[in-house]
Amino acid sequence: MSDASTIDTGSGADAVKRAPAEQAPAGPTPSDPAAADRAAAARAAWRDRTGRDMLLALASLLVPILLIGGLLRACGSAAPTVLDPAPAIDDARTAGLFAVLVPHELGEGWRPVQATFLRENDAVGTLRLGYLTPSGGQLLLIESNADTSVLLATELGDDVRPDGEVVVAGRPWTRSVVRGDERSLVLVESDRVIVIVGRAPAEEMTELAGSLR
Repeated sequence: MSDASTIDTGSGADAVKRAPAEQAPAGPTPSDPAAADRAAAARAAWRDRTGRDMLLALASLLVPILLIGGLLRACGSAAPTVLDPAPAIDDARTAGLFAVLVPHELGEGWRPVQATFLRENDAVGTLRLGYLTPSGGQLLLIESNADTSVLLATELGDDVRPDGEVVVAGRPWTRSVVRGDERSLVLVESDRVIVIVGRAPAEEMTELAGSLR
């Protein structure tokens, strides 16, 4: 008596005869030129795709390498590029939007590494001069006739902790600690705002402020 739970699939001989038909078809034979051409084209496409993938992978590696190199230069790990700030200063003076003050007779070791003058529109412009200090600090001098509150929020951020006032060369500057461990000096006048901000000893910040003429 056969078990009711067993499904009869036929005799063993019939199963053996059907087995070859149930196997996956063999690959193209050498006597099939069209199939061989298709296989060769597929292999060539795979090689091309692999080459493209390798180029994309190399490109994805180069991007962070370049970014890291830029950060190292910004942090002073590479030799800084010293530039002449005169063209940017001349542009600011030619615009005539505000009276431009520039550093004079800074001591040895002050190196200008950034100088730009940008106009927001026909009536507003901002001069930025970046310096490496003798102690290895970094200070940014900003002069602008932009809206005071907007300028200070942009340049100093939200974390501004006032630290009193200091008079330098007859001008009252407001001292603050900003962005964690940076310091700033701010001078607000009728036609312009001057900001000195960065990481450097207080003596160097006041030296830069006092050199402005």
